[in-house]
Amino acid sequence: MYIFNHLYEELPPERLGKAMRLNPAYLSRLCKKETGISLSAYIRREKVEEAKRLLELGEHSLSEICSLLGWSDQSHFSQVFKTWAGVTPGAYRKRIPKKN
Repeated sequence: MYIFNHLYEELPPERLGKAMRLNPAYLSRLCKKETGISLSAYIRREKVEEAKRLLELGEHSLSEICSLLGWSDQSHFSQVFKTWAGVTPGAYRKRIPKKN
C-alpha cells in the first residue's frame, strides 16, 4: 500500500525499509519471496500500471506521464513500459477507444 500511495515519488529501498521499519535488504528478499519479482521490478510494474491509468484518462502527454512517475528519460520509460505492457506507451494509447 505504501508503494501505491507514493508512486509519484522516488522509492529507494532505504526509504521503503524505513517506512516499513524493516532492513532494506530483508524487505527486498521478502518482496521476492512473496511476489516472485524483485522490489525494484515490483515498483516498476506498479508505475507502469499507473502510467496505463494516466494514458487511459488522456489528460497528460507521454512526456508528462514519464516525468510525473519519476522517469528522467522517456526512452527508458518506454522500454520499461513495453517490458510490462507488451507495447509502447504510444501504441497503448492508440488502443484506447476515443470518447465522444
